[in-house]
Amino acid sequence: MRVTFTRLTGHRYAVDVVRESGPPAGQRVSTGAGVCLPPDIAHFLVEREFGLRLGIFGQLAAGGDAGTFRAAPADRDARLAHCAHRLQVTGRGDLGRSVAMVSICTAIWEFEAGRRFAPPDLRAYAAASSRSWGLVDVADLPCDGVRRVVQEFEGEATRWNALGVRESVAFEWPAALTCVPRRSA
Repeated sequence: MRVTFTRLTGHRYAVDVVRESGPPAGQRVSTGAGVCLPPDIAHFLVEREFGLRLGIFGQLAAGGDAGTFRAAPADRDARLAHCAHRLQVTGRGDLGRSVAMVSICTAIWEFEAGRRFAPPDLRAYAAASSRSWGLVDVADLPCDGVRRVVQEFEGEATRWNALGVRESVAFEWPAALTCVPRRSA
């Protein structure tokens, strides 16, 4: 699956997905001012690094829509809607883990880049997230994986901010992280 992020204006961008498991999908997003790295790129990098097979991009690779992406009207049908719903329900845990991990990695990256004045209190975050979801234990996150993601955030933010209007960056989703949808008899 190929995922392309295109800068539309200073605060708007498009995400276009070309996949083997279904019709192309996409979304248009508007971020707030001062965002150095689009949140969707952050999710892609975190999900790929930590092997989240049914986060946003894993669901897209498996033929779903992750609740926010849309195929062209001519490509939508009941089978696609059923698959998307099934993936959303099954992938709820990975999606929650993705959100939590992006928050953690972003906080560390922002502190290291000087955009945050205090280091993130990961113990307080871990206590709050385990009470709320029980999806991520900060102590279980591999430090080398977090370090790689933080470095990728910095590199991709630099690359993103150098783009002009209508310029894009693209990523390939690893085939090893793609769930193959089962067909019922």
